[in-house]
Amino acid sequence: MRSLLDVLLHPQRTPPPPLDVDLTRVMSGGTVVWALALLVSTALWASGHATGLTVAVCVAGTLVGIVGIVWSRAHQPQPGSDQTGADQPGTDRAGVDAA
Repeated sequence: MRSLLDVLLHPQRTPPPPLDVDLTRVMSGGTVVWALALLVSTALWASGHATGLTVAVCVAGTLVGIVGIVWSRAHQPQPGSDQTGADQPGTDRAGVDAA
């Protein structure tokens, strides 16, 4: 049995498994927020209350979001394929591809 001091100094924890998240929905939500911010910042820039830098930042955020949506659609797991944990370090996939 380990001593209390040893347990406190060297805890042994196992991380929880990763959550299944639809990245397309996440990226789409963020892109919509950036697009709305772009509309607002453009209106403020046109009225002289904001700088062009704020508009440029919102354009960049929207473009990065669009790239993220395209990437997440291209990397979605196919229906019926078991890809859970495939890219997680420490997972043994040696026998999966041999079949």
